[in-house]
Amino acid sequence: DSLTHTPVTTLIDSSYGTVKGYQSGFVATLRIDWKSSASGSWNTGNFGTLPEGWRPPMDLNFSYGGRDGANQKTINIHADGTMTYVNQGGTQGTSAFGLTVSYVL
Repeated sequence: DSLTHTPVTTLIDSSYGTVKGYQSGFVATLRIDWKSSASGSWNTGNFGTLPEGWRPPMDLNFSYGGRDGANQKTINIHADGTMTYVNQGGTQGTSAFGLTVSYVL
C-alpha cells in the first residue's frame, strides 16, 4: 500500500463544536460536529481555521441539507484555511448539525 494515511486528528476545537480530519493520499476528509447554528435566514457562522497541510488549493463549498426543510447551509472551506457557513434563507433554527466532506489537497 503506497498511500499515506493519517490518524483522525482534531483540527478545530471550539466551545461551539469540533472539526476532525483524516487524510489518505491526496484526499482529506473532514467531520464537522457543531453544537448550534446561527439563526436567521441568511446569517453566517465561523468554524475556525484549518492548519497548514489541510487547506484546499482553491475555495470550496458544500451543501448541507438540514432537516425538515430547515437549517439549509452552504459550508465554505477557503484556500487560506478559514471555514464558514451561510444559512440559505427560509426557516433556520439553532439546532446542532454535522456533516462529512471530502476534497483533494
